[in-house]
Amino acid sequence: MIKNNKGQAFVEAAFIFPIMVVLIFSVIWFARILLTWQQLISATRYGTDMIANTNLSATDIKKDIENYLTHKMIEGRRLDIKKIKEVNVDIKDFQSLGLDNIFDLNSIYNFVKGMGVPSHELSTVTITYSYDVPKILSFIGKKEFEIKTKLSVLAGSGCSNKKHRRK
Repeated sequence: MIKNNKGQAFVEAAFIFPIMVVLIFSVIWFARILLTWQQLISATRYGTDMIANTNLSATDIKKDIENYLTHKMIEGRRLDIKKIKEVNVDIKDFQSLGLDNIFDLNSIYNFVKGMGVPSHELSTVTITYSYDVPKILSFIGKKEFEIKTKLSVLAGSGCSNKKHRRK
């Protein structure tokens, strides 16, 4: 006696197919989030490098970071400027020991004390990007997903002073 199992296989496939579609779509969406996160980390590193090695103002660095992420000449994945919620560049001066104050004991003390710089005295670059959640993944309960990166740096002694930075 031969049984016909085609109907049973069809019903099983009908139950499994939506689950497989959501699973595959979730993996692809998560990979895109990781790629975007990596781009944002790269942009924050770029910003902190500019703080440490140039004399650009915070506004100029912010514009350069936005161009780094969204310029039309970028080959590959270009981010949407409308979805960038925040690009915050906070440049803090660090007391450096120069030739003009090398014999001033107070300057030497402040410089040595600053070797263990607290995090609130470091220059930072923060980028927040909003990522839309696809409708097929609406079961997670959010319409958008925010990715936030933050990196701190101790500005270089040669160009970190505000008097040297462009306005």
